[in-house]
Amino acid sequence: MYGVLRSVALAAGAACSLLGPSTAPSGPGTVPTAAPHPVRAAEEAPRGGADGTLITRLRTPATGTSIAAPGRDTLFACKGGTLTRPDRPWIDAHGVIDVRKRPFVSGTMHWHKYLKVTTTGTGRRFQGNGLPDHSTGRFPVQQGTPAYQYYAEIPAHGYPNAAAIPIEPWNLDVTVPRDPSVRARPTCIDQLTTGMALAGGTFHLEVATDAQDRPVDPNAALPLDRCWGHPYDTQYHYHGPSQTCFGSRSSKAPTNTPSRPRHSPLVGYAIDGFGIFGPRGEDGKIVKNSDLDVCHGHTHTIMWDGRKVVMYHYHLNGEYPYSLGCFRGQPVTVPGSGHGWH
Repeated sequence: MYGVLRSVALAAGAACSLLGPSTAPSGPGTVPTAAPHPVRAAEEAPRGGADGTLITRLRTPATGTSIAAPGRDTLFACKGGTLTRPDRPWIDAHGVIDVRKRPFVSGTMHWHKYLKVTTTGTGRRFQGNGLPDHSTGRFPVQQGTPAYQYYAEIPAHGYPNAAAIPIEPWNLDVTVPRDPSVRARPTCIDQLTTGMALAGGTFHLEVATDAQDRPVDPNAALPLDRCWGHPYDTQYHYHGPSQTCFGSRSSKAPTNTPSRPRHSPLVGYAIDGFGIFGPRGEDGKIVKNSDLDVCHGHTHTIMWDGRKVVMYHYHLNGEYPYSLGCFRGQPVTVPGSGHGWH
């Protein structure tokens, strides 16, 4: 995510631009890619995720919130620091983001997703082009649209500004543990990619930096598209409760029969191998941070590889950090994802 935003590199303390163009690797391991094609400049409002849930209010942290240690309502970034709440018209005095007041990146583009997931006895491999199976907003962000001013004020290496950055395919190839184990201590997040969505995009760390290099909540700082995504370094990724565009409602009940909410379905995998689920818990209610641990997950019976198991897993919801707060398992490195934050 861009934030308000310049990148910060962790390696050797050097600064690098996370907004510049990316180059997909070539060679035998490169996955097929396809060029995007815009269809129309109409809005396509989501009607809820695979469990019919649409979250419109987010709780963002107050200025001074530490991201240097595990804790509820925050995250554990290896770089440390404290968050600054940005001044935006869609955030009220209590830190509530009204998504209906936040501009969306308008327009509609469709994509040719490629994602192959294979399993062995110990691993789960993801090979893809990083493109989603749902439509996205139109990137580059178009002049004259409500979101443009927020992107256009951000410098971007190789572009006139961040509004000019497109979505492009890239070579996603990573293997995570098939049956991960909970470690005694949480692991901090030191790279941008925190997980892979079955919809084709990736999940990113919920930290960006503003023009003064202050860490901020990406959902608070910048408009996203209606699927809670946008490109970083041309790679499309999600922030917040992004299950909004993951599939459609699966209920087969007659329209005159009210359906009882159930546990949200699996929407992706964290890079430590644990599952990422939508916002509804075991009782069918939206999970709150008080229901989750410091890494934004908990343990109970879930469906895993076609069978019921008692297992740790993460949830998306409307309270910061929205997705992962740290890793409960041993994370792997995602080549090409970048380190630090946006």
